[in-house]
Amino acid sequence: MNTLLLLASLLTFPAFAQQRPTEAFEELFKQGVLYFSQEQFPAARSYLEKAVAARPRSFQARFLLGATLVQLNETEGAIRALQAAHQLNPKHADALKLLAAQYAGARRFQEAMALLRPLVDAAPFDEELHLLLIQAFQSSGDSGSAFDLAQKAARRFPASSQVACWLGFQLQFSGRYQESKKYLRKAIALDPSYPVSYYLLADVLLKEENYKEAIGYFRQAIASMPDDAEALMGLSRAWLGLNQTAQALQELQKAAQAAPQDARVHLQLSRLYFRLGDETRAQQEADLALRLRDPQSILVEAPAALRTRPSR
Repeated sequence: MNTLLLLASLLTFPAFAQQRPTEAFEELFKQGVLYFSQEQFPAARSYLEKAVAARPRSFQARFLLGATLVQLNETEGAIRALQAAHQLNPKHADALKLLAAQYAGARRFQEAMALLRPLVDAAPFDEELHLLLIQAFQSSGDSGSAFDLAQKAARRFPASSQVACWLGFQLQFSGRYQESKKYLRKAIALDPSYPVSYYLLADVLLKEENYKEAIGYFRQAIASMPDDAEALMGLSRAWLGLNQTAQALQELQKAAQAAPQDARVHLQLSRLYFRLGDETRAQQEADLALRLRDPQSILVEAPAALRTRPSR
């Protein structure tokens, strides 16, 4: 959700017109809205925190403060503000979705699912709710529920490139590569500007050892998201499949620059350096990968670019 849409959602909330806030609150909130609309988030935060202090039961101030903290990457603070907003108005869909997305980002998947589950069938035409719940299922390790919901979403939203991507992503896990490619090609046809479709299709082609075709799709994905470490790692593996180790190393080095804290990049670098006979660098990268390893990495999460982010 971009900032203008979020403001429109906020300012059309009926209580905004009905309340007659104190002059102090009104001015503080007005300044917070102004700075938020200008994407000056630290200034917006300062005014909105004061607005919340002046009127703790203001849904509008709590909601906008939460959205501001999301932009500042302060996840726990955003969760607290959005929880308070959700308690003040449990039916406000945008506050609920933003809170669920923050729960998922903090790996609090059960809380995200508890918010989203009751609403998916109650609001069958809200695509974003479906995407958020699919993501929460997948990231929590419940791939079966994620796949079931992706199939339902594909029937409800046949013109959605993101839903088609999710279904293509799910189908590959059972080796159903032909069906997976069908949905991913459909996603590209629906929205050629959506780069994740190219990345996922390239990844399936890589699994099929169709390296040349995979390289073409990885390049198309990277053209739109040049700092996506997962796409760069995939392109490196495709070059390696063609025994082009120099190109493979070049792409991995780009991935390491884009995501220096990603253990997967360093593990792949370690293997490649070992293949090149550089045992010293291979050991250095292996040690770094071990230090950076995420204990949750055993879960099959979706590529970062595919995850829904209603905050923007």
